Amino acid sequence: MTAAPARVGGPSPRDPSQRKSQAKAEENDKARRRTAGAERAYARRAQRAQNLRGGTPAPQQKQVSKAPFVVLVMLVLGAGVAGIMYFSTQAAADTYRLQEARAEAERLTLQMEQLRREVALLESPTDLARRAGEMGLVEPSNPARLRQNPDGTVEEFGKPSAPTKSTPPPPPSQTSTPPSGQTPPAGG
Repeated sequence: MTAAPARVGGPSPRDPSQRKSQAKAEENDKARRRTAGAERAYARRAQRAQNLRGGTPAPQQKQVSKAPFVVLVMLVLGAGVAGIMYFSTQAAADTYRLQEARAEAERLTLQMEQLRREVALLESPTDLARRAGEMGLVEPSNPARLRQNPDGTVEEFGKPSAPTKSTPPPPPSQTSTPPSGQTPPAGG
């Protein structure tokens, strides 16, 4: 083995005290280049070697239990799933209620249209004339007409004549007859 040439003005490579400090410096250099994971692996290796040699075990770091964190995460996930299921169920129920409300609105719209048609039929002049005739009203043959003049006076045109009466309608039938021995009420 050949020794490295000595530096001018530097320590001699043959000096034993210098060799130890040099070895320590090289070891520190290596330690700086190691990652944190490598450092932990080296520390475990050294601890195992010391335990095999029968030395006292080095104090270990206290292991923190992960159970509370896992339980908390499970509770949060469970609450999230329960919330999603609740809102999904409510959305489905709202959809059914909306369908029922739309069906009811359509039914009421149809009923309203039917009632409007009935009102239009009952307001028609032919139906009004028919119902008036059923009640005994007659149409005048020559009605008088009135006109208001610009000065505020009213003029009558035409000669009104009395309508001819047609046969009166039959009186409304009474379905109940008075019991025998009693007289019907007067005026009825």
